Amino acid sequence: MPIRLSPIMMGLLAASLPSLTPVAWATEHGQIIVDDPTGSTHRTLNPGDTVTFSGNGAAIDVSVKGNALTADQITIKTEDNGVGVRAKTGGSISLSNSTIEITGTNQNRYGLHATGKDSLIRATNTTVSTESTYSYGAFIQNNGSIELDGGSINTTGGGAHGIRVEGINSSVTAKNLSISTTGDSAYGVYMDAGKVTLENTKIKVSGNGTQAIITYGENSFLSLQDTHVESQNGLGVRLESGKLDMDGGSITSASDAIYLGSVYGKPGASATLKNTKLVANGRFLYGININADNASAVLENVSISVSGTTGGTGVWLPAPGSSLKAKNFSIHSSNIGIDNRAGQVTLEDGTITTQNTNGYALYVSREKSVPATVKTKNVQIETFGHSGVGALTRASGAEIHLEDSSITTHGENAYGLFASGFNSKLTTRNTSITTEGDIAHGLAMSNRTIIDLNNTKIDVSGADARGIWSYVTAAGVDNAFSLTNGSSISTQDGAGLLLTGGSHAITLDDASITARTGGEEANGVLLHARALTVTSGGVSTDIETGQIDLDATKATLTGDVLMDSGVIDIALKDNSTLTGALRERGTGRINSLTLDQSSTWNVRGNSTLDTLNNTGVVAFVSPDANSSFKTLTVKDYVGGGTLVMNTKLGDDSSPTDKLVIDGGTTTGNTGLRILNAGGAGGATTEGIRLVETINGGTTTTDAFHLDSGSTGYRSSTTTVAVNGYDYSLIRGGNGGTQDDWYLTSEYTPPVDPEPPVDPEPPVDPEPPVDPEPPVEPPVEPEPPITPPVVPPVGPAFKNVSPESGAYIGNQLAATRLFMHSLQDRASMGSDSVNVDDGRRMWARAQARHDSGLRMAEGNVRIKTDSTMLQLGGDLLRRSINTDGALYVGVMAGYGDAQTRSTSTMRAPLTGTTSQVRAKGKVSGYSVGIYGTLYQNDSTRLGGYGDVWLQYGRYSNRINSELGSASYHSNLWTASVESGYAFQPFTADSTLGNLVIAPNAQVVYSNYDAKDVTLQGTRMRSGNDDTWSTRVGVRLYPHAKPGTDQPSLLPFLETNWLYNGDTASVQMGTNTLDARPSRHALELKLGVQGQVSSRVDLSGYLFGQTGSHSQRGYGGMLRVGYRW
Repeated sequence: MPIRLSPIMMGLLAASLPSLTPVAWATEHGQIIVDDPTGSTHRTLNPGDTVTFSGNGAAIDVSVKGNALTADQITIKTEDNGVGVRAKTGGSISLSNSTIEITGTNQNRYGLHATGKDSLIRATNTTVSTESTYSYGAFIQNNGSIELDGGSINTTGGGAHGIRVEGINSSVTAKNLSISTTGDSAYGVYMDAGKVTLENTKIKVSGNGTQAIITYGENSFLSLQDTHVESQNGLGVRLESGKLDMDGGSITSASDAIYLGSVYGKPGASATLKNTKLVANGRFLYGININADNASAVLENVSISVSGTTGGTGVWLPAPGSSLKAKNFSIHSSNIGIDNRAGQVTLEDGTITTQNTNGYALYVSREKSVPATVKTKNVQIETFGHSGVGALTRASGAEIHLEDSSITTHGENAYGLFASGFNSKLTTRNTSITTEGDIAHGLAMSNRTIIDLNNTKIDVSGADARGIWSYVTAAGVDNAFSLTNGSSISTQDGAGLLLTGGSHAITLDDASITARTGGEEANGVLLHARALTVTSGGVSTDIETGQIDLDATKATLTGDVLMDSGVIDIALKDNSTLTGALRERGTGRINSLTLDQSSTWNVRGNSTLDTLNNTGVVAFVSPDANSSFKTLTVKDYVGGGTLVMNTKLGDDSSPTDKLVIDGGTTTGNTGLRILNAGGAGGATTEGIRLVETINGGTTTTDAFHLDSGSTGYRSSTTTVAVNGYDYSLIRGGNGGTQDDWYLTSEYTPPVDPEPPVDPEPPVDPEPPVDPEPPVEPPVEPEPPITPPVVPPVGPAFKNVSPESGAYIGNQLAATRLFMHSLQDRASMGSDSVNVDDGRRMWARAQARHDSGLRMAEGNVRIKTDSTMLQLGGDLLRRSINTDGALYVGVMAGYGDAQTRSTSTMRAPLTGTTSQVRAKGKVSGYSVGIYGTLYQNDSTRLGGYGDVWLQYGRYSNRINSELGSASYHSNLWTASVESGYAFQPFTADSTLGNLVIAPNAQVVYSNYDAKDVTLQGTRMRSGNDDTWSTRVGVRLYPHAKPGTDQPSLLPFLETNWLYNGDTASVQMGTNTLDARPSRHALELKLGVQGQVSSRVDLSGYLFGQTGSHSQRGYGGMLRVGYRW
């Protein structure tokens, strides 16, 4: 029977205890009940005490507020129906370092039981174990409380609970505790309202159908701090309504790690998790299952790992009003990261990874009456399985918004983004989408979903992987999407945009698309439209693509537009650029392309469309190894902008880009910017056709003009200069099709026909003679054939660039600057001068003007003005025989020449002519040596021979409206001259002192100039080696012997000049020659003589006239000094 102690007995026992050792006072007890109604009893059990009880009730039972029991190091054992320790109606029990064993098979037994308001059990480092079914290690109800620190709770029976709490104000606080259950359907913690706070606690449940923690009721509050929960065969934490706060620790389960449900009619459960790890491994399970209306979860620094053998989802939200907020999180799932059917999800600073086939990182599908949304910020998503999807939204009301996030898929047939269904919505901002597998598209969308990509980058690298696939599965349905604010699409082997079935509206604003095929941009497809085959019930139906509108603003687009189905209208605005071809196939049509003034279409392949509205720039891409010249075919062309065409400028057969007007018209005025594609220039007949009309197409007379950006554009004549030829743009060409436009470098103007000649008056015929009757009937003669009337034409007129003349002018000026004869540098000699006295030096200056030189082609006139100064001196004099002498000396000079080249050009359209000019300049130095042999050095009569060799280094420049160019040139010149001076008349005759000196000279020049390029025209010297000869006679009076007075005597010289070579310039592959002056006559008139015994002087004026009206004049002054 239970022992009941009165207060007097307990006082006596307490007084006697200090005299006893612990071993001495260790006692075995039966049931202990403390129920002093006054609440003033405090019972203490000694270390080593044992309490054993097998009846109904509790082994230790303390009731009434104020009564208490304290025990340390005791053992409590109950059997059958007993409870280990119970505090009720306000009683208080404190245990430490103790053991509670609940044995037997009867159900509903408890190790610790606190019931009633203010009832409290404190247990420190205490072990509680139960082994029967439906028994609890700790049971708290009716506002009772239990506080546990250390120790453990172990249950082995089916349906057993480690801790069970009932009642709103019932509570358990535990730290450093271990809870273990091994029975089937057992719970580590069970709550029906109340509050449970676990800190640094471990919970492990291992039976079948177990749940580590389960709560019921909206008034349940579960707090887990640094607590580790393990459910080996079942669910981790389940809340049916109520609230969970978890900071630190982990939950590991074989089913849902956390389940948030609700009691019928009550709010859904809520969970707040921080610094927590959730691991779920099993079949058809969830990391967090938010499965009740208005249930919610808030995560911070939480990781979720779900490995489902059949299916696994990180977080599931199937209920209306459910919500998830996660920050600094990671979700790794075998199948689905987050599956949202009716909730609101907000994610920030986290990662989501899926592993298996058909895995979805984000799956949003509105399946209830409320929207389902996901919003992310700075979230990284990655899928590895075949047919995986980074983010999917489907059905009206489903919405995904990604911001500062990224998606990467690695499997084949995967999708970075997928949106389907009327009014489903997918928006992105500052986000990147990357797919690496074959047939793995950046975005797939269908059936009126709403797409807005803002500063989003789509990069797909697999074979046949498209950037965006927009498809419609029913007739009359359309799709719309936009890429804005720096968005881009890049493919390696697939179309940038694939459009199949239905209509599509595409808005690009500050976006770019670069499509490739096989990694190469050259063959990439920007947009491909084709029919979609839909199979339903075994029946396949082709849904043709309808209207496509592509509106591009500040966009850069690279790739061809390929239309197999549907009709497209393209608009390029605000500095947009399209690089690609427009190609129609099958039933597909390109209705129009419209460019505003700031936009460009780079045509990289043959293209066809109905209407081209060009107020911007349409530029044919330059031909290269992968492409040749292109043809653009349109029905109607509306101009006002620029058309850039590549032409290999040459003759009529020159390959060129071409605009074809097929059955339509042209309006506006378009500048044709002609870029020379390696052409060497040349003479044309009809011209190079740039614009062709077919099937009744027409052009207006002002439809096109040459653009100033053309290669070699010459503004004064509106022509294109290439390697010496100037091309004009002419409607109808030179006798071509009237509405076509040609480039022609040769124009044959019509001439007025000769006036008709009055016919002679008719002569009266002889009277007819009757003919003999014919034997055979007469045969009617064939009617005469009227010959065609050929309008008379004038001679062909070639427009030749003046730069050719400037180049040749520089060359001729360089060869003339320092060319001279012996008399230009030597004195005449005199008996009065002692040639043995000292040495001699000399200086000469010359200026000349040359005109009348023309190019052989065209009408190019060349004028040159030159000046030079040359110094020299004798280094050596050797007497030869009695009177002869040999001189050797050196010379150096500086010269400058200015050339003006004027080409008369004719405008083919008006026939008016204009003067086009180019200027040449050459300046440089020369050095040389000379040697002279005189038969008589004193009188300079008799024979003489003279040789000299010079080297010149020159700087050259050409200036024209095409620009300017500089180059250097070198010149080697050698001369051989011989003459004979004699006095043919007797000394006493009137002409006795007249000297006649016939002479001849041969000069060889080798000219070497660097190539020079001006506006694409390459110029080089065409004839580097030249020979020229001079044969002449000089007449002058000989100074009288013995006269030492200063005397200047006149002389007259005439020469016949012959130029054996023609100056030419190679411009590209064309050689343009100057019209040669083979023969010229030169006349010199001057004075020469001694100014003093040491100074001699000569000077002359000269004039030249030659074939082809070439002329020259100038003068020279020389002074010599002997010392």
